[in-house]
Amino acid sequence: RIMASFIALVYNWWHLYVRFYDETHNREAITTRPALMQGVGRRVESGGQKRIKVSILHQKADVITAAITAISKEISRLATAAEQWTVGQRWLLFLVRIYRHYFGGKRPEGYLPSGDLLLSG
Repeated sequence: RIMASFIALVYNWWHLYVRFYDETHNREAITTRPALMQGVGRRVESGGQKRIKVSILHQKADVITAAITAISKEISRLATAAEQWTVGQRWLLFLVRIYRHYFGGKRPEGYLPSGDLLLSG
């Protein structure tokens, strides 16, 4: 029972992750995860920075690399711009970004109006 809950949680996180790349389609974990997870990662330390370098092994590596790079840049951009916000406010920003297609311009309670400036860029 615990393992089933854990698997459901991972699938839900995956769904949110890939919606940063394509918010108009449901990309379920069963179909997208195998392609996006066929890579080898290693931790690289240089100049006081820690990074993860991923080598994609899939035949569509160029498309997958572009998707992962776009997702990473978008998450980093939003997180950096909202670093003064509380964790809850950042989560609202992320969720509005992921599901903006469904919000239709409406915003949940607690959402900061300045978030719309972040989402427009």
